[in-house]
Order: sequence, then structure tokens, then C-alpha cells
Amino acid sequence: MTPESYYFGNRIAVRCDYYAFPRTGSHYLWACLTGLLDLVFFPNDFVNNPETCQRAEELNPQIFYGLRLRQDGIPFQPVYLDSTPQGVHGIPTASHWPVLILIRDPHPTIYSWYHTATERWGVKINDRRVWIQDTYAQYRKFYDAALMLVNKNDPRTHLIRFEDLKNSPNALQQIISFIGVEPKLSPEFVHYLTEFERMTKPGFRTFYRTGNNSCWRDDLDWYQDLLAIQTGDFSDYGYQEVL
Repeated sequence: MTPESYYFGNRIAVRCDYYAFPRTGSHYLWACLTGLLDLVFFPNDFVNNPETCQRAEELNPQIFYGLRLRQDGIPFQPVYLDSTPQGVHGIPTASHWPVLILIRDPHPTIYSWYHTATERWGVKINDRRVWIQDTYAQYRKFYDAALMLVNKNDPRTHLIRFEDLKNSPNALQQIISFIGVEPKLSPEFVHYLTEFERMTKPGFRTFYRTGNNSCWRDDLDWYQDLLAIQTGDFSDYGYQEVL
């Protein structure tokens, strides 16, 4: 068994590479994919570790029980999504395999990353504006490479928008069509189960914070930092600049 030919039992897994910038909603997407696909994993250091287990404590176990179910008559089809083809959050690169890329509006993404880093992991940031500016530059570098990959190899690359995932099951249906397998649960049912308020436990959470793209606008100090930094135009990525 190798990552290049991953047999699960006597079936070879359908494989895709997966790329996402930090805090763009990967864990939300993987919850959706748990309901849609027979996910299998090549052994790695990122699946079973203390941080992963602690994140799960903020989720509703009844929802994840539902996501592991299967509609009658749907055959087992293993799917292997390599989430670290270039290392954790590595820059998107073309390979032999089809590619899934997740993107989210940069403004809530970077706001979420800052608060998760400082409140959950205890990161000390001496100059917040410098940190914000550097992180926006990292976002641009990542998605410049991602969109170049999409433009050069569109049939074998699928861009997923976090906002579309939350809005309707259509984004899940598009993922299924791209991967080319029959979903074990319907996209409509999976979308219902993974609504943020339904999927997470109530109360204070440090990883699955709000699932809300507009919280950053209500933080006046943060908003003033963004205006001072002038984060720039993100229309090429499908998003607006700070207004």
C-alpha cells in the first residue's frame, strides 16, 4: 500500500489532492464529506493527535453519528483525499491527481485565524497590524498559486467556496460530480446536518467559533486596523476589499 495506489480491502480508492488556507472552513467541509463519501486515510501524523481529538469535543456527536450512515443500496466506494500533498497548508501545486481547493473570503478567514491562534493556542502577537499585513500576504501567495492552477487545468481542478457550502447543497453536489462517485447520503441531507448551529455544541468554543463571515465587521478596533493597513482589492479572488 502506498499513497499512489491506495487499496482499501480489494477496492482502489478514488484519489484527489486537497488544498486550503488556514481557517477557510476545512473542518466544516470534512464534516460534509464524512456524510457524502466513504473517506479513507493513508496513515499520517495529522489524523489521530491530541489537537484533533480536542476539536471534536466542540461538535455534536449525534450529528456525526448521522453523517456516518448510508442510504440503502449505495455501494461502498473508498475516497482518499490527500490533505497534505505539499505539507500542512502547502502551496497548491499540479500533480498526477485531480485537485480540490477550498477558498473563503480573506477578511473573516484572517480574523478567525487571529482569534483561534491567540485564544486557543496562546500565541503572543506583539504587533497586530504587522501580523495582519503578513497574513494577508500569505493568503495572496496561496490563492495566486491556487487560481493559476485552476485556470491552467480547469477540468481536473475544482474550486470550492466556503460561502457556497453554507448557502445550499448545490456546492456539495458539484463536489460529488467532480469526484465521480455516488454519495452515500444525499447532499440535501448532509447540508441539513452540517448547518453550523446544528453541528456544533452550544456554549463557548475556541476552534469552531461562529461560522459567521461578518463578525470581523463588528469588531471596530479590528476594522480600524484593516483600514490603516489597506488590505487591497480581492475582486480577482471573488471577494470585496474592506469598505
